[in-house]
Amino acid sequence: MARQSKKTAGKKSPKRSTKKTATNNRPEVNLTPPKGGVAIRMYRIGHGDCFLLAFSGKEKPIFVLIDCGYKPGSPKFINDVTTPDKVVADIKAVTGGHIDVAVITHEHQDHVNAITKSRFDGFTIGQTWFAWTESEDDKLAKRLRKNYGDRLKTLVAASIRLAATNPSLALKMNEYIALAVGGEQPAGYGIPNAFSAAGSWTNKDAMKLFRDLSQSEVKCLYPHKEIIKLPGAESVRVFALGPPYDETALKDLDPHDGEGFPQQGRHMAASLASFGAAVNAAPGSVVAGPFSARHAVSIDKLSKELELQSWFDKNYGLKRTASNHFNPEQDEVPANADFRRIDHDWLQSAETLALAMGNDTNNASLVLAFELGKGGKVLLFAADAQRGNWASWADGSFKDGNETVEVRDLLSRTVLYKTGHHGSHNATLSGDASSATPNLSWLGRGDHSSEFTAMITAVRAWATQPTVGWDHPLKSIREALLDKCSGRVFQTDTDFTKMVPLDGTSKRPWAAFQKRSTGGALYFDYHIEPG
Repeated sequence: MARQSKKTAGKKSPKRSTKKTATNNRPEVNLTPPKGGVAIRMYRIGHGDCFLLAFSGKEKPIFVLIDCGYKPGSPKFINDVTTPDKVVADIKAVTGGHIDVAVITHEHQDHVNAITKSRFDGFTIGQTWFAWTESEDDKLAKRLRKNYGDRLKTLVAASIRLAATNPSLALKMNEYIALAVGGEQPAGYGIPNAFSAAGSWTNKDAMKLFRDLSQSEVKCLYPHKEIIKLPGAESVRVFALGPPYDETALKDLDPHDGEGFPQQGRHMAASLASFGAAVNAAPGSVVAGPFSARHAVSIDKLSKELELQSWFDKNYGLKRTASNHFNPEQDEVPANADFRRIDHDWLQSAETLALAMGNDTNNASLVLAFELGKGGKVLLFAADAQRGNWASWADGSFKDGNETVEVRDLLSRTVLYKTGHHGSHNATLSGDASSATPNLSWLGRGDHSSEFTAMITAVRAWATQPTVGWDHPLKSIREALLDKCSGRVFQTDTDFTKMVPLDGTSKRPWAAFQKRSTGGALYFDYHIEPG
């Protein structure tokens, strides 16, 4: 069970008004930003991220696309209207087929799998941005990608073996494998084949497509290195906060004491190296298990030594009979109870390992802060950044000529927070404004608190299915966001008309929020003025 900080322990969920609020439910055909500001289109693509940002430019809006992906099966839990085809068609209609900057935050299915050749046929891209982890020249990046590929092969092999002994667990584990592999088929549909078959469309293919469409050299961004001017909208400045250029930080996945929001459980870690050796060994071999050879006896050896075979039959349940199965109400445990042999049970740790691998990739997310003019409002797109990524944001600052931009000040001016990893337990940190580690309290402070708004890319009914098992969004995080935002929280699966202010919220800020917002079946639009 995760520990609660003194601040969050026993805190009641914020009380919300039951009064329905009228809203403008007529989404724009065009996405026109206010002068000096930005219009954000949050696509209701499913359980995944797809954002189109329109910044005020000198002659036309400057369009930035951040990710374009979803978990297969999740759109049907929202409505009967939204499809990836319609989302990309809308992007083309709004941009005229030209995206000024395309950003892919990390290599996960729910961020890139809607990017296909057929959908993006006829598009052009001015620049494509990745995290430094996708650099083709960086030695650390190349090593991390190799390790990632090796681990993925191990997990696919485990999935194949699990399918014969525990199909339901194999199907659940394939949800995690699908994140890494990509594609648009439901979990469990040819996952191992999709990884190896020629011609299969994968996450890597989607990322390569955006590389190929880029009209200028692809940018792989490093944290705290430079302040980037957005092409065509040079008053907008972009700060890359993560991922950290530090392996230890990348492996730091879960909140430390006092940093987590209350949750129902914790995930365990496991060693993938020894597991991989066992998974990839030949079935029946001494190493085809979780222990070293000196602690194991091969089945082949048993068959050649009759006395040893008899002893194992008697004590380790090699011969399955009704008497093997242990009844806890019996006075004695049978000598040959089947629980004495683990057989394939050890493979069940593959699910935990698959989850850990997915979290590693999430923690390597590209995190960007968009500033509307020097010293102005900030939009924070945290992708799926987890604890180590968050903590690293404060490890450096940004040189601005003779001045320095401190991350604490930058984050305090945040007026829009794209909630990390669908609101999961380790992708938004708790704490207070004085904490050394960046957390939710660092965001939207002072005059910016009355405008602070959050967006959660989650479809809870899909995520909480038994075959998926993700607590997205975590209730305590959602409630903390509703409290901090006074109700201004967009969520993919929640109709715009159901957004209501919290009791005690000033009518003026809520009315201003409504004026800046529209919503419909395909997307939500939100406008932010400069200042």
